[in-house]
Amino acid sequence: MKIAAARDFHGRVQTAAEAICPDIEWALTDKTGVWTRPPAGADAIVYAGTAYTNSFVDDMLSIAPPKWAHTEDAGIDGRFYDGMRAKGVPVTHSPGANAPEVAELAFAGLMWGAKHLGVLRAQQHAHHWEKLMLPGLSATTVLIVGLGAIGGRVAQYAKAFGMTVHGIRRSPRPVPGMDRQGVLADLATFLPDADFVVLALPISDDTTGMIDQTALRRMKKTAVLVNVGRGALVDIDALREALEAGVIASAFLDVLPVEPWPADSDLWDVPNLFITPHNGSLSPLYAERVADIWLENLKRFTAGEPLLHRAF
Repeated sequence: MKIAAARDFHGRVQTAAEAICPDIEWALTDKTGVWTRPPAGADAIVYAGTAYTNSFVDDMLSIAPPKWAHTEDAGIDGRFYDGMRAKGVPVTHSPGANAPEVAELAFAGLMWGAKHLGVLRAQQHAHHWEKLMLPGLSATTVLIVGLGAIGGRVAQYAKAFGMTVHGIRRSPRPVPGMDRQGVLADLATFLPDADFVVLALPISDDTTGMIDQTALRRMKKTAVLVNVGRGALVDIDALREALEAGVIASAFLDVLPVEPWPADSDLWDVPNLFITPHNGSLSPLYAERVADIWLENLKRFTAGEPLLHRAF
């Protein structure tokens, strides 16, 4: 059995993987794009770790279709997935593997906005001492759009701070801990009540650009927008205009429509905007959870059993 993967992923799973399947032949790469042996003929590929590069995707789309591909992602939008789907390759993903860390970053973004940390940092740089009135979270409402593993954890954190928690999801099935819940079609009626709006859902035809000029104008002028879902959920031009005009107070983005975001863009300089480089899931714990999911599926793959977390 031949597996194409990254060196760092191989180092994490080699012993356990070879205990499951002793005859594995590894084709390994890293960010340099150089392979230990050609990946052609791979039975399985792993899109994780330092394989998460354009060159890896190019190589995987150029070889004969493998029998199985696994990704560290929870969401399955983008060129790699489009290519695997077109080739008819079964793809398994890693839902929930990054949920704790992404939810933590989302809540950090919420706190940055709530406690005016950007303003206070600017005051420090200016050597300026001025006390600010800071809202108490227990008197605020957070609207979480997307109540999967990440959104569900954000809800738990919000409840621990005594916040009122509203949620939006595709399904009307109730989620425990919600003070109010609706579906995507209800978003417009939920936005005016939210002090914080956290986006934690995948991209699709009906969610692309969901936070546009109209949606932003429905939000409170004191509202904070946090996006840890996908960059294309937000109309970036509309957001920049809203931030500069004071339509909303601030925004925290860990994802952008184009990544990496162009260095010469003036978006970086919007003072009430905090941009992080799609960093939420980067944790050793995330990599370990992805490895555990993959190892369980390796057992199933070699035994001819149904794979867990099959995306398509």
